Amino acid sequence: MTNPGVYGPPRGLGQARIFMWIQVAFSVLAAILILVLAAAASSNGAEGTGLLVVIGVINFVMAVALAVCAVKLPSGQQWPWVTAIVVEAVIVINGIVTLISEGATGILPLVFAALALRGLLHKDVRAWVTAQRGGQAPVV
Repeated sequence: MTNPGVYGPPRGLGQARIFMWIQVAFSVLAAILILVLAAAASSNGAEGTGLLVVIGVINFVMAVALAVCAVKLPSGQQWPWVTAIVVEAVIVINGIVTLISEGATGILPLVFAALALRGLLHKDVRAWVTAQRGGQAPVV
């Protein structure tokens, strides 16, 4: 990319946003499922439903954060880019911990988060974000 910011967002940003929207859909579905399970467990008098509710709410909050970032990323502002990187890094760490502790259930979130991070951290995307905030972007 010779002049970042002139031709709009780079392709890597679009790819990252696609993976972020996939994560949003899965997180919302997971949150709904977890909250339904928590409601069913509490109606049966089971203990530990509070933890399920907390996990469901965290899934929903992460989905909202990713959705806001995915919407705001093409504006070129730095805060959605940094926020998306932090949220995706947390998801990667959570996926690794889940993979180690529980097995294969951590693979899908780990893969989607890693692919989104790959797009967010691509050199063209970094240069474009830097150019959008008026900084000196490296000319490649």
